[in-house]
Amino acid sequence: MKKWLIPGILILAVIVAVAVYQILAGGPSIAGETVNWRQLGELDYITGNAPPELKALDNQPVKLPGFMVPLEDEQRQVVEFLLVPSPQACIHVPAPPPNQMVYVKMKKGVPAMQGPIWVYGTLKLVTKQSMYGDASFEITGEAIEPYK
Repeated sequence: MKKWLIPGILILAVIVAVAVYQILAGGPSIAGETVNWRQLGELDYITGNAPPELKALDNQPVKLPGFMVPLEDEQRQVVEFLLVPSPQACIHVPAPPPNQMVYVKMKKGVPAMQGPIWVYGTLKLVTKQSMYGDASFEITGEAIEPYK
């Protein structure tokens, strides 16, 4: 029995190390509640009234999926962009309603991305104006990653 003790401990240590690595390398380190576009759509953008569940997310860390619409000419590294729920909602006329657009200002430049992404950051229920229309929400972005 003693001859299996050391190899067993080594195998257990390797398994734990791999699990910790996968957790730490699995994505951005910011934790937050996953928010969906249906929740954001509950904001009455005309009156500014939001249900209690949405108000509870104000100034909280969140994770939100969507599509990037850069607000800058620099297409390699962007700091400001709109996040919209679908690629067709980008900049076509008419623009999506304000409760279906989120103004994102990243803390650091991130690569411009074409497909769906996750945005991690702090959500604020404020109206922001852009050249493509008003957005009822702002996220101070920590990180983005491709939607998986």
